[in-house]
Amino acid sequence: MLSYAVRAYVGLIDKKNPPDECEVGEEDLQHLQRVHDLLSALNDPYVSRRKIEMLTSSSKVLTARVLRHARARQRSIDSLGAALTLVGNRGLETVLLQFLEDLTIYKGELEASKE
Repeated sequence: MLSYAVRAYVGLIDKKNPPDECEVGEEDLQHLQRVHDLLSALNDPYVSRRKIEMLTSSSKVLTARVLRHARARQRSIDSLGAALTLVGNRGLETVLLQFLEDLTIYKGELEASKE
């Protein structure tokens, strides 16, 4: 299935159904260095929670996915900091790896649609 942005690019979009805030888009490809920095930070035993939160918040989609992941466990989560505390580094890593996989698929679909 084509991503929202690719469907929009080729004119297959239903304007009545806007994209989910958790769907990757072209702007997320610009945050790949931050995602790399976040992966490195997760492997640093001395990294601060504040730095993890700052790096995570650099992507709206990643932030939305972390919040969704945390709210699946506890509905009352209302901030990224609280969500990160609840899911921990392992939960963030799970969300982050899925985000990277979706970015890779999206980039491939985008490149294929331009050919």
